[in-house]
Amino acid sequence: MKKIESVIHASKLGTVRRELQRCGIHATLTLTEVQQTEEQRGLIKPTTETTGLREDRLKVELIVGDRQVPKAVEVIKQYGQVALLKVNEALQIVPPLSNR
Repeated sequence: MKKIESVIHASKLGTVRRELQRCGIHATLTLTEVQQTEEQRGLIKPTTETTGLREDRLKVELIVGDRQVPKAVEVIKQYGQVALLKVNEALQIVPPLSNR
């Protein structure tokens, strides 16, 4: 398994979800709002895709099987830079059921 991380424009989230599903990737996406400090603003290169001076960005994280990695990376890298991390084990932690 691999964990894929990317920062994309919030307006592209729906497109990324649809493209992943179209490729047969139905992983759960974890989303985190990304904010920049005043010092970081000068470091980010402007792109022609931005609709305003400061468009909201999201960090998108998903875990996929090894065979799905190339397709998922190909889709996501169209919308942002991609980081790929190896995952040895994934656990789902669920709260206990109430005794009602």
